Amino acid sequence: MNHPTISVVICTSDRGEQVVNAVENILANDHPAFELIVIDQSRDTATGCALQRFAQDRRFRYIPVRFNGWARGHNLGLRMARSPIVAITDDDCVVPPDWLHTIEQELQAEPQAMVLYCNVLPAPHDPDAGFVPEFQCSQRLVVHTLQDKWYLRGIGAGMAVRRDQALAIGGFDEALGPGARFKSAADVDIAIRAILFGGSVVGTPATYVIHYGFRTWEEGRHLTARNWEGLGATFVKPLKVGYYQAGILIWYELRFVLLEPLLPLLKLKRPHGLGRFVAFTRGVLRGLVHPIDRKSLKYRIESRS
Repeated sequence: MNHPTISVVICTSDRGEQVVNAVENILANDHPAFELIVIDQSRDTATGCALQRFAQDRRFRYIPVRFNGWARGHNLGLRMARSPIVAITDDDCVVPPDWLHTIEQELQAEPQAMVLYCNVLPAPHDPDAGFVPEFQCSQRLVVHTLQDKWYLRGIGAGMAVRRDQALAIGGFDEALGPGARFKSAADVDIAIRAILFGGSVVGTPATYVIHYGFRTWEEGRHLTARNWEGLGATFVKPLKVGYYQAGILIWYELRFVLLEPLLPLLKLKRPHGLGRFVAFTRGVLRGLVHPIDRKSLKYRIESRS
């Protein structure tokens, strides 16, 4: 195999046979020199057994670990990657054959970009029963300021980072994301820190992933609370260390999570959606009291399991 110029990292946990589709799809990409690193955080051996069929593919690297956490797993992937660009997707996603080519081209066109988001399209599903988390931008965006970052949301199911630059700012914040203290927003946080440390962020509609992560509406309520709490904890971090321009992020979000739910009052109707405001405020308050490393703008991790 040629030395890879782009790596893919997938973190998985207790998926078993379900992860095979994502791995097969990545390995079918037409890029001539890439590697796929799967970080397996499963509690049993089902996923590892399912992935044995790929063991002879020299592009495939399987790493079983005994820790949890989206951010922690992806940081391990960043350290193990042998390429300057690391693409990231979820274990319930599929990608087009030219996904890696397009990501590489998009980042080559923006030398200052540290983070890239591509579109995340929902797989077919019954909208009456639930939803699939997604992100779509209709035009290419290059964001250099926190004020503009609000217009580029992006999610971790379809993103990429420049490996060395990401590691130079400490990688993903391991206090954020699924399996961590604040169970969301590690994928948002790294983009905010990239901008604060002089980089830029790209959003591109030139490529996409298809997300099969269906949630029922009941599951969605829990996911929404988790996401907004994570965002609150993420946005308050820069303020704690004197990046007061980050206040624009909290202002934008408060307009959304507070004013929008209260609009029905103008029509003498009952407000709705205030749970987002409660969760966001809870994240801000919890973040204010959690210790932070001022150099990396990451929350301190006091103990490891």
